[in-house]
Amino acid sequence: MSTRQALVLRLTAPMQSWGARGGFTDYRDTAPHPTRSGVIGFLGAALGQPRDEAPGPLTALDIAVRVDRPGSPMEDYHTIGGQSPTEVVPCADGGRRAGAVITHRAYLADAAFTVVLTGPAALLRRACDALDHPVHPPYLGRRACPPAAPYNLGIQHGSVTHILKTAPLDQEPPHADEPVTVDVITTIAPDDPRATHTLNDDPQGTRHFAERTLARSTLILPAALCIGRDATTRYTRLHEYRYGPQPDPQKARS
Repeated sequence: MSTRQALVLRLTAPMQSWGARGGFTDYRDTAPHPTRSGVIGFLGAALGQPRDEAPGPLTALDIAVRVDRPGSPMEDYHTIGGQSPTEVVPCADGGRRAGAVITHRAYLADAAFTVVLTGPAALLRRACDALDHPVHPPYLGRRACPPAAPYNLGIQHGSVTHILKTAPLDQEPPHADEPVTVDVITTIAPDDPRATHTLNDDPQGTRHFAERTLARSTLILPAALCIGRDATTRYTRLHEYRYGPQPDPQKARS
């Protein structure tokens, strides 16, 4: 009997942004969690797929998202020059420069997500290998948002629920080892009574998307899953989750 496999990603950074509204406008929004199109684009960059090509086989992957830290919403002020003969923008010297478009862009600050991808085993392995040796640097929704390392937690075995319940949790340990409650976002059928919201983030080809029906549920996890903010502890826990515990050097010498 074969064991189910999944590719597990840890997506965290000082800033990330997952646009849910297509096309260029003066306000670029972000969903409160990674989108399906954004995660497929993340993998596509690692695989070297051109931006103007359809995602192809990657659309066979299903996605589940655990919200380890929801982060804080923030906006950034942007100017894009030379695209409008009528728009003007203030300059640092106190003057105004013509021919610029003013935009505002939304981000999630200090958010962290665990993403579980399921699908054909060969495709998962290919994507995993590409993330270890990416053709183009992956980013979290926008090129200005590189992911913190390590973002590839490798191929894990078991059901999606099992992985969501056992993957390292990117939080500070709570006081008194109290359980931690986190949200989980999964794709469900449009007529499923568990549906909580929809997103127009299911890629159908180049710059074309379909609506996806989602369910938001909660998981209660043990405090022992929390990896904290200490760099040594965090990286040790994440490394052991992917590769297994390292041998004790003292025992190896005995």
